[in-house]
Amino acid sequence: MGNESATAAVNTTCLFDEEFLVTVMPPALAIFFILAASFNSFSLWILCFRIKQKTPIDFLMLNLCMGDLLFSLTYPLLITYYSNDNHWVFGNFMCKLQAFSISSSALASVFFLACISSYRCYMIIKPMQSQKRITKKCTIILSVIIWLLTCGVISPTFFIISIFELNGKLHCMSFNEESITANLLPSTIILFVLGFMIPFGSQLVSTMLIRRELANSKLTSQSQQRGQHAIRMMEVVLFIFLFCFFPPVMTRFLIATVDRNNCSLFQKLGIAYYSSLLCLYLNGVLNPIVYYYAGTKYRSKFNEIMKTWKYFSKPMPVSSNQSVNETKQ
Repeated sequence: MGNESATAAVNTTCLFDEEFLVTVMPPALAIFFILAASFNSFSLWILCFRIKQKTPIDFLMLNLCMGDLLFSLTYPLLITYYSNDNHWVFGNFMCKLQAFSISSSALASVFFLACISSYRCYMIIKPMQSQKRITKKCTIILSVIIWLLTCGVISPTFFIISIFELNGKLHCMSFNEESITANLLPSTIILFVLGFMIPFGSQLVSTMLIRRELANSKLTSQSQQRGQHAIRMMEVVLFIFLFCFFPPVMTRFLIATVDRNNCSLFQKLGIAYYSSLLCLYLNGVLNPIVYYYAGTKYRSKFNEIMKTWKYFSKPMPVSSNQSVNETKQ
């Protein structure tokens, strides 16, 4: 299936040895899939069914959650691919769709995290103006724009990525493919500027503005508490940016600029890149922490559900009559 499309050129300058992926990727991705799918399904259930009157930030979190859930659904195909000794059995179109889904959901996650942080900052600094100017309609329009922009930026993936045959196996999304190597540097620069530098810069500015606002002694205790929740959220988002998004972009840039004749260095950078991809896949596991600190309604519903589960997990109290009867026996 898909053999007729396996015509992509193979880079013969220096082939990257992908054998280590067979051992490392399947168990790691299996764990991430279980955690990400579970956490995001639970979060999606709260956002869709437990929060009736949704605020603008609830809509942003809903889109982020759907993007993370879409991201986690790409894991089973990757697990199958790596478990099958790096042999792609799903055809050329699915290879293109897989690459598009991974890239678009990751980029959308970056955009929505930046929007959530900016919105929380605006709520802390200008609470009255934020309620009047940022409406549900504006948030829905913004979400549509983000998805369209994301799909537009990632759309060249369908023309660049293709399956190719090497050593009797069909490969997908490999640095050994000539078309990927030829387009790696320009696409990496675009992703670095648009998908990291700009959102990360806005995140830093939002964090500094909130900290400056919290230094104001005139704030009420409720405003201080909201500000502290916002700071915790900002810290989590900053960690996600630095731990999940920066390493893949940086190692990808190094691979795009390294001399391919230096096979030893290229091999080490390839291992570093695929190792950093595990950090990217961890993003879907960490984002539910952002929901907890970002949305007041989400946090209250989450705590309410946790208290309910704790209540049912406790052993039922024994009545006094039952205790007397047991002692008599």
